[in-house]
Amino acid sequence: MALDMGLIILTLVIGLLIAVLVWSLTKKSTPPSTKGKNEKSAYSKKEGKKTSGMPSKLPKKKAAPAVSKDSKSTFTHSWLLTSLKGHTGAITDMDFSANGKHLATCAEDRSLMLWKLNFDGLDSSVVELNMNDIRTVRAHVQYDSATLIRWSPDSKALLTVRALGNNIEIYKVMKKPEAGGLPSVQPSHAFEKTREADLLAIDVASTGRFIMTCTPKNELDILDLKGNLLASIVTNQMETYSAKISPDGRFVATSGFTPEVRVWEVVFSRTGEFEKVSRAFELGGHTSGISSFDYSPDSGRMVSVSKDGTWRLYNTNIDYRQGQLATLLVSGKWKGEGSEPARIALAPDGRVVAIGSNSSLYIYSTVNAELLAHIPDVHSAPITRLRFDSTSRFILTTGDKYVRIFHNVAGFKIAVADLESKLKKTTGQAMKERCQIQLKEAVALVNLFNGKNE
Repeated sequence: MALDMGLIILTLVIGLLIAVLVWSLTKKSTPPSTKGKNEKSAYSKKEGKKTSGMPSKLPKKKAAPAVSKDSKSTFTHSWLLTSLKGHTGAITDMDFSANGKHLATCAEDRSLMLWKLNFDGLDSSVVELNMNDIRTVRAHVQYDSATLIRWSPDSKALLTVRALGNNIEIYKVMKKPEAGGLPSVQPSHAFEKTREADLLAIDVASTGRFIMTCTPKNELDILDLKGNLLASIVTNQMETYSAKISPDGRFVATSGFTPEVRVWEVVFSRTGEFEKVSRAFELGGHTSGISSFDYSPDSGRMVSVSKDGTWRLYNTNIDYRQGQLATLLVSGKWKGEGSEPARIALAPDGRVVAIGSNSSLYIYSTVNAELLAHIPDVHSAPITRLRFDSTSRFILTTGDKYVRIFHNVAGFKIAVADLESKLKKTTGQAMKERCQIQLKEAVALVNLFNGKNE
């Protein structure tokens, strides 16, 4: 009996020891919980896989939002006049009014904006401009956003292309009665959709006679001001990249996958009636597709930039009906980067060419094709639009939600050399005095950005 009792006690002791051992091991393998805090993620930081023994269904971890360069730091450059801030989405297009006083922009944030920029009245000693000095007007695109925007020749309307609708919508720009007041922008009417492929270009002739639209599928359409189709042309460029009306309102040009710019004349009768669209001339010499081109204000010069790594400036002040051909004035290599198409703009005074490649801005001389300036990382995304103002003093770029406005310092330096040369050749007193005034202004601007006080 005593032996049986001893065995029972021994069994109980061994069982108790085993229970204590199991409890101890279980406590070590289970992480302590903290009251009031959420449970830890079931994903291993090193492997990104579920750990054993944890529930199989857990809330997915949200990815961190992408942070653009603009949100990390403010872009600065010694040539920067200002950055236009107001859009909350990427700007898709911009255009100057005929008098150069208002810039119109459209963006993915479903808004249009007018910016009052009177560069003619801006003192040449102003190096930086505060946004508080720039007045703006905003209009909203109902249930859509605009991809393209153009002023009418009389600056009384804006033509836009709706992203989802892929049709033209007209906005009235109405001036306020008070002097110096900003105009208001109100939707007026829309044209019916005419093409299934997205419109890549829209333009209005300076004569007010016609509107041009184009798609990547080589569909070039000429419309009257009511949206009625006057003519349709197949560009035969495999894929069209760019299309524009010449500043004199006479020609329409396109560029694309093929290595030339093709130019057509839109012919009207003396009484203003549409007659036809006839093939005029070509700009050749490139060996690959042409992503962008531009005109001089008098339409007598054209410049193009190609995937072959070159840009070319042509004399287009010709009579093609007499068999005259566009001639090459200068050709240069551009230091492209990335896979995005390059954008090109010719300064109105003809002295420099600006090229936007990826997020960088390059400025070249039209005299000898020399690279005069390179400004990197202008935007947090590739440059999509590039323009000079009518005075050639400023270069505007966009590629994200900002418009950067740069002083054309490279152009100032070329202007000094050009005016010095003209002054030596000038004999007339009036012309000499005019050159001296212009030279003095150009030298003052160069010295201003060289840090001199002369």
